[in-house]
Order: sequence, then C-alpha cells, then structure tokens
Amino acid sequence: MIYGNINDNWDLVVPMWILDANEHVHRFDAVVDTGFNGELTLPIHHIKEIQLAPGLPADITMANGATETFDAYFGTRLWRGQRRAVQVVETEGTPLVGIGLLWDSLLTAEMTDHGAVTVGPLPAGVSG
Repeated sequence: MIYGNINDNWDLVVPMWILDANEHVHRFDAVVDTGFNGELTLPIHHIKEIQLAPGLPADITMANGATETFDAYFGTRLWRGQRRAVQVVETEGTPLVGIGLLWDSLLTAEMTDHGAVTVGPLPAGVSG
C-alpha cells in the first residue's frame, strides 16, 4: 500500500521511489493527475540527479486536446513492494503520477483538508 495525503492546494500527493544507476533509492512526492495517461513526469534536474537512461520521445495529449512531444527516459520504480520499469517524461514543475502508473490499482482519497490518499491493489475479482 502507498500512503499519501491531500496538500494545501487540494492536490492528491503520493510518494514515488525511483532507483538510480547505482541502485540508490530517491523519493519524490508526486501529484496524482488523472488527465495524464502516462506513468510519471519529473523535471530535468531530478532526471539528471538519478541518471536515467534516455528513451524514445513521448507524445502527450494536453488538456486542450493538442499533442506535444516530450523527452522520455527509462527508470525503475519501487511500486507496492516490487521493482517495475517506468517511463519518465521530462516536464517542468511538480512531478506527476498518471493513469498509466495507477492502472490496475485502487486509488482512494479522503476529500478533506490533509485527507489520506492510498494506492493499493484492486480487490479480488476486480480487474482492469
């Protein structure tokens, strides 16, 4: 189970753990963005810090319907106790967790000031 909270801006924030080339774990707080169908975004300074390998560019559909191309990288994340590959898209601003990473998970949020946010496995018998 992953535990986060709702911040002062009413964003759902969850921690993300990414491994660098030397297997060191780096923690980032990321905002859940249900409009982003990718997995994870990070600013370039974090990508350089953890030395992610370059990948193929990623086409991302923006909120206004326009598609833009962003640089993307290969990474390894710790997700619910397991190592998994992750595509990290380079963007400016706050790290974002998208639907691609949350797929096949149960996301719950207590919609109150500083309410709890959890990401866990789907209940038995439920599949995406």
